Amino acid sequence: MKIGIHSWVLETQHPLPLAIKRAAQIGYQGYEIDIGNFGGSGLGLQILPDRMSESNREEIRQARDAAGIPICSLCLGALWHYPLSGEDETFRQRGVEITQAAVGLAADLGADVILLPLGQPQGVSNSQAWTNTIRSLEQCLTVTEQAKITLALENVCSNYLLSADDLARMIDELNSPFLKVYYDVANNAWLGMDPSSEIRSLASRICRLHFKNRSSLRGTPNSVTNSVGDPGIVNFQAVSNAIHEINYQGYLVLEVPTLGLNPDEIAAQNLANIRKLIYGA
Repeated sequence: MKIGIHSWVLETQHPLPLAIKRAAQIGYQGYEIDIGNFGGSGLGLQILPDRMSESNREEIRQARDAAGIPICSLCLGALWHYPLSGEDETFRQRGVEITQAAVGLAADLGADVILLPLGQPQGVSNSQAWTNTIRSLEQCLTVTEQAKITLALENVCSNYLLSADDLARMIDELNSPFLKVYYDVANNAWLGMDPSSEIRSLASRICRLHFKNRSSLRGTPNSVTNSVGDPGIVNFQAVSNAIHEINYQGYLVLEVPTLGLNPDEIAAQNLANIRKLIYGA
């Protein structure tokens, strides 16, 4: 297993090239770039994958090579604005275009996984969201299979993809070796589910894991996202046990907020906590 870090941890203070360098200096083994509206990367909605210049891409490649760590994955935060599950055909189709274009960007940057946050717009029923997502993913799978880039569906607390069973059913229905799950251990814990049990259930369908904690269950006052070592609702020892039981060999990617805090300190402390959990040292 390797430990990576998501854009929004370090990019609250550092521009993307420096954030990649700092991640490597702190000891991370991979960097996940968010293509959306997080941080100060300049890779927000104004530079979507199909509008990104070669100079933008080359700057990232140079930063990656100088730091000596890979771009382990892309996170398509833009899909919160262009949901693949939506009823608005113009926005849904734009989400498909962004996803297809992200495959080429991932190949350019050497990333082999693209995280898809599958939100559910207000007013869209579970059955509508399911059907629309299937349609959208079917349009993307030919491109991703040809490029050998994996699309990874994240559990982001949408009602139509609420549990491990839902995620497994969608993966199995589409039946592509390049469609997997990006499992976030805190998201479903926030809903009162047991992430260690879900990890065992999903097993080989998981290709990436997001690590963060939640202070309390959804619906409680002042529930916040916090660090892996902070008190919270995720039983990380049980999660670690489950990860080892399924023989998971992919990246564990830190995704904790740092706005108004010291991102370098938070990144370093979380790395130490994750190493202790996973490796015992």
